[in-house]
Amino acid sequence: MTQAETMINQTQASNQTDEMIDRLKLLLEEVKGIPDLSKSLSDSTNIIDEIKLDSLEMINFMLKIEEKLKVEIDFEELDFSYLQSLSEFAGFLVRMKPLS
Repeated sequence: MTQAETMINQTQASNQTDEMIDRLKLLLEEVKGIPDLSKSLSDSTNIIDEIKLDSLEMINFMLKIEEKLKVEIDFEELDFSYLQSLSEFAGFLVRMKPLS
């Protein structure tokens, strides 16, 4: 793979992650039921400590991700560290298998 091809692949992955972050922010707004929540979230927002999803909200959030983003979450691979920021979680989701 040439250096140019590597740079293109990195740019595409970055764009996918950025798009995923934006979509996650909107889903969190929906799950929490707080209007305009997505506008106050940064890419480094901690899903556990800052958004404070309770267990039912977390399940709802994961189900909405699979349903609306058409991503199959591999819960065997999901580590607590991925929930430490929206960007980490988005990067994890981009690597997941898309649903048909």
